[in-house]
Amino acid sequence: MASSANWLAAPAIGDCMASSSGLLPASAKDLIVAYGVLGALNQLGAIGTDAIAFGQVWSGCMAAGEQAAAAGQSGPGTGSATACPGSLTALPVARDKIMGVVPLGHLAPPSHTQSTDHVYFLLPGYLEQVVESVPVVAPADGSVVKLSNYTSDYTGALFTDWQVEISTCTDGTIKFGHLSTLTGDLLALTEGPAKSCKTYGYAGYMHDSCTWMGEGVDFALSAGDLIGTAGGLGTPNSQLDLWALDWGGEPAAAIDPSAQPESILRAQCPLDWFTPDLRDYLYSIRMESNGILADDAVGCGKVFQDVAGAAKGFWYSVTPIDGKWLNHLALVDDNVRSDHQAVSVAALVANPGYWIFQKQSTGNVNRDFAQVAAGSGIYCYDTFTADSNGPSGTTDRFLIEVVDDETLHIEHQNGTCSGSLSFSNPYQYSRFEN
Repeated sequence: MASSANWLAAPAIGDCMASSSGLLPASAKDLIVAYGVLGALNQLGAIGTDAIAFGQVWSGCMAAGEQAAAAGQSGPGTGSATACPGSLTALPVARDKIMGVVPLGHLAPPSHTQSTDHVYFLLPGYLEQVVESVPVVAPADGSVVKLSNYTSDYTGALFTDWQVEISTCTDGTIKFGHLSTLTGDLLALTEGPAKSCKTYGYAGYMHDSCTWMGEGVDFALSAGDLIGTAGGLGTPNSQLDLWALDWGGEPAAAIDPSAQPESILRAQCPLDWFTPDLRDYLYSIRMESNGILADDAVGCGKVFQDVAGAAKGFWYSVTPIDGKWLNHLALVDDNVRSDHQAVSVAALVANPGYWIFQKQSTGNVNRDFAQVAAGSGIYCYDTFTADSNGPSGTTDRFLIEVVDDETLHIEHQNGTCSGSLSFSNPYQYSRFEN
């Protein structure tokens, strides 16, 4: 970490070491008293096999410090790491049509097994999945730079919607998703040949998309100009998606950046691009689509959460499987409760779903993923929350082991974590996509 990141990490590392003192053998504690934490690391040979336990606690606390440093450098709602702070001067839909804002990191396996890189504006009727047409306007002065349409097949039900990307400042763009209609002026930009077209997805969830950009796609907008509508027309989408993309700063620190489109690596919190009054309002109505309100510590949520040498973050199956996204596994923070985490599964390990639990800072049951270090053995996860959508019975559990920096074993089993912890037929995942 850079020196500024080390400074931000230090308090979290200290707090973690203190709260984990029960996991340290007496010899390790004596070493810390005599030499301090950093000095003790250079004297581990003096305590023999007890050094293993010390190393596991230290690795977990270093990971917790890295997470704290990352949060501190781009704190929730501060706008401190945004490309275009204050550039969005208007709400994209009328205030009385915004039922809530879902923070970054929403999960919806298998298409969103990994933490989402955009926020959602929940529209009236979202609970019933029946949303009337709502006008959508440009939230800033800018220029349309890209248009995409998507024809989606959800188990035989076809519908088409649009994405619109708008340049709003130097090196910064915003993007709307799930627009049901576009204005005539924007539709006219798609009359020429598309820049590219593709088909992707998996059985029962296929998409055909085409994109227009470059020459011929450059349409000036002012804040408040109509760009189209969301909802209506029988669409199953009951929200308006909003991305904020910083094309000039450093991309996100993913362990395997090649597994992600560059746009995801460029994602930021859209709420921090609004003027302070609008940003404060949007932060005040953060919630998940199930109605659970976001706590203050969550901030705007987060996308990339990879912790090197630990379980936390994104993983990819080494077992080949057909269909985009189906090789994904995510062990990540819940996007509305800062003391909860989730096992998010696309396929193979279990049917698509997520299992949410309250994380613990000690022991091997429901342990914070950031503290599950490589080589530290098997950890168990159970007692999942009522809003988890994965559990199919009254008792189920996951066993997880980080074998080394690049390899993880995971198995979904019947039972609770009170029984013996051993694999029967685990799946292997890698930090790197094949």
